[in-house]
Amino acid sequence: MTALPGPGDALADEAAEVVRSRTALVPQVAIVLGSGLGAAAEDVVEEVSVPFEDLPGFPRPTVPGHAGQLMLGSLAGVPVAVFRGRIHYYEGNEMAVCALPVRVARLLGAGTAILTAATGGISEGLATGHLVVGADHINAMGANPLRGWRRPDGSPPFVDMVGTYDAELAELAVAAARGLGIPVSRGVYAAMPGPSYETPAEIEALRRAGADVVGMSVVPEAVPARALGMRVLGLFFVTNQVGVEVDHEEVIRASNAMARSIGSVIAEVLSKGAGWTAT
Repeated sequence: MTALPGPGDALADEAAEVVRSRTALVPQVAIVLGSGLGAAAEDVVEEVSVPFEDLPGFPRPTVPGHAGQLMLGSLAGVPVAVFRGRIHYYEGNEMAVCALPVRVARLLGAGTAILTAATGGISEGLATGHLVVGADHINAMGANPLRGWRRPDGSPPFVDMVGTYDAELAELAVAAARGLGIPVSRGVYAAMPGPSYETPAEIEALRRAGADVVGMSVVPEAVPARALGMRVLGLFFVTNQVGVEVDHEEVIRASNAMARSIGSVIAEVLSKGAGWTAT
């Protein structure tokens, strides 16, 4: 494998070695499951499951709805690495740690990252249960995930972010959702640092900036995945309307209800897609 850019720590290499010691499976696709979406992995033919606490650098999840497991197996005949739960910036983790799932997946061989998330709907017409397939994102987290990263020659990774969200995979996801009767559209994800939900003024600012949905994740994974040459598919389920009172338990309940649907969309994309190799 060509030498990859990174933040200068050995955590991803060490975690990848732990996984390799337990399975010879080489994943082609990494899937990161957001809050309450763990059930989306129910159709994965599991070969091995590794708790996050067994992986160097992976913190134990503190957020309800995140199991904290790396499952390796196959879905729709494609070898996959499924992260049941993610590492959040708002938990106090550095961006390099938040990027560990995609960093490890890339070292294991994955060339594509499917990033899922529970989101609040900003655009009119986005009700609970709507799937927004990522077209772009707005990083409002106050930090760039590649800060401090270096290429092998020591230079910063000036990564082109145009086309971060793969158009071919997005088309497959939209077609899959429509075939399953799931309301779907393309849209822009806005990433906020959290853990507080957004104020009405912040929502209005994001709406005017072009955001369709808002959440507290994705960007710390999507940007590093792009830097690592991975194809990226963003699948964002609307679990609540923004600008009204909401709590995390409500988000989890909505996510649980949608988890199988998002799992079905992912399986359909994997069955129809090809070319999972990183650039």
